[in-house]
Amino acid sequence: MENNPGHLDLPADQLASAPVLNSESPPPRRRRFGRWLKAILLLLFLLIFPLVIETYHKCVICGMRHTEWRIIGFGWLLSSRDHATPCSDWYRAEVEPEHQHVWARVPYAEGRNVFGMKAGMYQDGSLASGPFSWLMLGHHRQLAIYQRAPDPAQARALFSKLAHFERDDSKTRKEQDAIYNRLNTWVNSGLDGPWPFKEGEFSTMKR
Repeated sequence: MENNPGHLDLPADQLASAPVLNSESPPPRRRRFGRWLKAILLLLFLLIFPLVIETYHKCVICGMRHTEWRIIGFGWLLSSRDHATPCSDWYRAEVEPEHQHVWARVPYAEGRNVFGMKAGMYQDGSLASGPFSWLMLGHHRQLAIYQRAPDPAQARALFSKLAHFERDDSKTRKEQDAIYNRLNTWVNSGLDGPWPFKEGEFSTMKR
């Protein structure tokens, strides 16, 4: 019979039933530590890394807000929600009960983790669908522009023309830049002075 260093103290009749020690298996305490470490790393991943991107949009016509939640990297729409504002309520009551929204994406977005908590934020001009968003018109400011305009239809035409800018080298883009600068100057002055546009000024612009 060969000597068994692991069972030198066992009688010969018990050697056959003695458990064989596996020197390669980690002890139970080490296995439990490994499981806890993996669970902690997984929880940190779920907390730190965003899985959903939350983007914000605004109707350039009435000022209503729109939020979308999509899977990062795939673009799959999970859900969306509209948010009424004082400007959109006024527009619906005073100008048009119904209209087709023209959404301009705000150049700011937030990443959300699997628990819905903010896990990142992004600010980039490429996020916006048109430079209208760079006016940073709050719903109160947009409402004031509507109310200062000689006719709400003129303000609507103005906002529509600035919703999506044309190519940089196009004639229409130069016209849009000029209108944008005049509007921005008027906004920065606190809407001081008369309406800075002529009646029908936007009707001849090509889209």
